[in-house]
Amino acid sequence: MTTDAVELEACLWPAARAAEALHTLALRARLDWHGGAETAVPSLHVGADRTSLGEWVEWAAARAGLEAEPVESTVPGVVDLLRNAAPALLALPRPGGTDLLLLVGVRGGRVSLIGPDGRTRHCPVDALRAALCRPLEAPLAREIDPLLERAGVAPQRRAEARRAMQRTRLAAERIEVGWLLRGSASEPMRSQFVRQRFPAQLLMLAAVLLATVGLEIAGWRLIGAGVLDGRLDFGWLLAWALLMLSTVPLHTLAAGIESHLTLRASTLFKQRLLNGTLALDAAEVRQRGAGQWLGTVMEAQALESLLLNGGLSGLAALVELLVAAWVLSAGAGGIAHVAVLVVWLAVAVVLGVRQLRRQRVWTRQRLAMTHDLVERMVGHRTTLAQEPAARRDGRDDQRLMDYLGASQAMDHGGAWQAALVPGGWMLLGLLALVPAYVAGQATPGALAVGLGGVLLAQRALGGLSGAMAALGSAAIAWREAAVLFAAPGQSTPGQHAAVMPPRAPQGEPASAVGDAAPVIEASGLVFRHSPRGEPVLRGVDLVLRRGERVLLEGASGTGKSTLAALLSGLNTPDAGLLLLRGLDRASWGERWQRWATEAPQFHENHIFGGSLAFNLLMGREWPPSPADMQLAADVCRELELSDLLQRMPAGLQQQVGETGWQLSHGERSRVFLARALLQRADLTILDESFAALDPQTLERCLRCVFERTSTLMVIAHP
Repeated sequence: MTTDAVELEACLWPAARAAEALHTLALRARLDWHGGAETAVPSLHVGADRTSLGEWVEWAAARAGLEAEPVESTVPGVVDLLRNAAPALLALPRPGGTDLLLLVGVRGGRVSLIGPDGRTRHCPVDALRAALCRPLEAPLAREIDPLLERAGVAPQRRAEARRAMQRTRLAAERIEVGWLLRGSASEPMRSQFVRQRFPAQLLMLAAVLLATVGLEIAGWRLIGAGVLDGRLDFGWLLAWALLMLSTVPLHTLAAGIESHLTLRASTLFKQRLLNGTLALDAAEVRQRGAGQWLGTVMEAQALESLLLNGGLSGLAALVELLVAAWVLSAGAGGIAHVAVLVVWLAVAVVLGVRQLRRQRVWTRQRLAMTHDLVERMVGHRTTLAQEPAARRDGRDDQRLMDYLGASQAMDHGGAWQAALVPGGWMLLGLLALVPAYVAGQATPGALAVGLGGVLLAQRALGGLSGAMAALGSAAIAWREAAVLFAAPGQSTPGQHAAVMPPRAPQGEPASAVGDAAPVIEASGLVFRHSPRGEPVLRGVDLVLRRGERVLLEGASGTGKSTLAALLSGLNTPDAGLLLLRGLDRASWGERWQRWATEAPQFHENHIFGGSLAFNLLMGREWPPSPADMQLAADVCRELELSDLLQRMPAGLQQQVGETGWQLSHGERSRVFLARALLQRADLTILDESFAALDPQTLERCLRCVFERTSTLMVIAHP
């Protein structure tokens, strides 16, 4: 065994110590581990079963306030993945099961691994890649070596030839590498910025900017003193040129730091935006119109650019402003010159606040017009057919005039602010030097320093004016887009149960611990659509056991669909107890919807752009296995969709949706029904799923539903 193999062997963690390994990796990677120390690991889930181990890792990371993202790669791409994976929990297949490796860093061609003894060891990335790919490459080696021997390949070249043949044979094979570990996107943005060491990098940027400004001031003082004293020669010019050249690498370094900060901050913003968007409550999404959401997305898109650009340019302007105040205090004007700068800075802030108010009015009117336009386009507001032309056109003209007035006021205010703040200071700063010049008390050097301070402050105020406008726009955009960044509905660390929910047997519908045990229990459920609204449901008690078939009837508006959304995990009750297979929502997390599924009403269900197979099997593992594809075809046949599949040129792979194959109302309803059945959950809830079917098709669909569901609730009007 080679030295590298020995080092790698010393870093292996047995799966039974997965909790300790995860905790150690999080601490070494400086990730915030919420809660206590190691998470208790049920022995049922940590063993030879890779699927159980994967479920545990994702659950335990979420319980600790972290995210564990499973990653896989093609065999040729494993090295590139490892170079950018740290921190990561790697899964190494072994004859007796799966062992773990804690990847904490990569430098050059070597990886840093944490062993069970707490030591950090280093080994070549190629050695780690060979260990991960050995289960695929070893069988091929036993086939290839005899071929190379019979082909007469020289022994010293066989290893290279074997690797080349293995790369060719395994080019399309994928390997499950492990899990990338990172902080949760739902934690406060401040914590994420601190964890990514943004404050330290901002201080470094400020120091570089300060050094750049210092060299510029030294150059000004040098050339100014030489000119005013009448002793400017080649040596003075050469010294000034060297000082100016010295600022070039500093400018380059500052630009590099800004680019790095912008890229990393942009990544955090996009992750948080995606996390918040996916966590939006379905009821809140329905309450806001399409036009309002479009305006929110537009503001969210602008927020990132405005905030980053305004923040970094504001930092540079602030550094220059502080240095300018110091220079002015050392110049001919003295402290009085600094006081003038402070007063003018207050004027600039007042102008910025007034401009912010104009921007807020303009943004409000623009978003209102966007919302109204989109609502008309999608047909929710039919003013064209319902209102007289004179009234309709008059209201539209008034809105346009208001918007035009707000735009003109904002543009004029912005132009005045951009011109007056730096230009006014130049005039005021020069006037502040006049008394010292007239009195003859100031030396030429002091006058040069004062003039340099005025010029530096003018540049700083120009940058500050632009930064204030950008940050003001960012503040307005934040008011509109905050809902997307708030990540509502995210569970806080510590809300999860102490043990992981049991997994259902593979290939069979999930079941409770016994036929008599309840699948779902509800006691005293209360739910409101808004925090201050009247309860839609109050004091609901319900018990459903495995094998039961329940029909829920009621008039419109009585809360049937709301109850279905609670039982399927789409909404969370405001009060009461709701258990699925004996565990609450905090214990199950997102797995709740794996065991309780719903086919919502037609207007709340969707055919997504993609293949028919994707629309049918999105509740199962993806990409689907051949067995899943066959199961989907069988369910479609039982739901009378065979004719549809025969008409489709690509069958289950046919593209459907807005830009693909168009389905009829009845076909769409049966696709929704098949989607729910193919999830094979403990509890299946069908909300008005049979309204578009004729009696003969309804009978066949009911037969399929009864055969393929464990516990069933059907919601219908009387």
